[in-house]
Amino acid sequence: MTTIKLIALDLDNTLLLPDKTLSHRNKCILQTLHHHHIKIVLTTGRPLPNTKPILDQLNFTEKDDYVILFNGGLIKNLSNNNILLNKYFSIKNIQHILLILKSLSLPIDLVTQNHVYSIKEYGQSAYSQLISRSLPYSQINLSVLNTHTNFQFNKFVVCATSEQLSHLEKILSNSPLINNQFNFVRSRRILLEFVPKNVNKALALNALLEHLSLTPDNLMAFGDEENDIEMIKLARIGVAMGNAIPKVKAAADFQTLDNVHDGVSEFLESYFRNITLDQHKKEQHQLNF
Repeated sequence: MTTIKLIALDLDNTLLLPDKTLSHRNKCILQTLHHHHIKIVLTTGRPLPNTKPILDQLNFTEKDDYVILFNGGLIKNLSNNNILLNKYFSIKNIQHILLILKSLSLPIDLVTQNHVYSIKEYGQSAYSQLISRSLPYSQINLSVLNTHTNFQFNKFVVCATSEQLSHLEKILSNSPLINNQFNFVRSRRILLEFVPKNVNKALALNALLEHLSLTPDNLMAFGDEENDIEMIKLARIGVAMGNAIPKVKAAADFQTLDNVHDGVSEFLESYFRNITLDQHKKEQHQLNF
């Protein structure tokens, strides 16, 4: 039987509850497995400031503890802050898509490692309501951005109605230029996220697995949205949440409960039954004293 040594977890609507918090049950099982030398890697579209509150609760700070951010655009070591992988845009890289968004009257937000910038000429989006207060958000003129040749951002997003994004996706899918430069995927129904070509969660996990001298046979992955499909397919054991979209469920090997009912811990407690039983016995023994 193949040994699972790394568990990759999407955050929103997968590991986290609908209010974006980490349940006690999920926290306990992840810390237990980590104590038994199974790597736990949060694999999210978020930047680090929006992910750090969850990382702080889990307290994973060993030398081989990592987090994957920006849908695979950034891999960061949690013990020394070293960067294993970093893929980003400059403003000149997105001129063609800016013209398309302008013609459709759609907003755009640029996400750096520590800040979100809304381009003023494209209007205010609802993205500011989706990110936590830990990530500064401000508007900026496109003319100002064009003068800053060193300005870099790891992803940009279009936050609009599901219907508007479906229309945009059709236009982009028919553009060879766009498809040669970008990967774009829904992280939720009202949010379309763009990262550089050849960036996704699976490619980042492959890089991390190789760095840790592991293979996809050692990988288990959990997800619910389109940006999780590649890593679900990559993993030896791919798990779809009960609230996952049909495409994720079709790609997965297993399905668990939804995030409201701690589907992650439900599956992990069953799969790693020997470990969780040992932990339960230790806790009962401590209570008896």
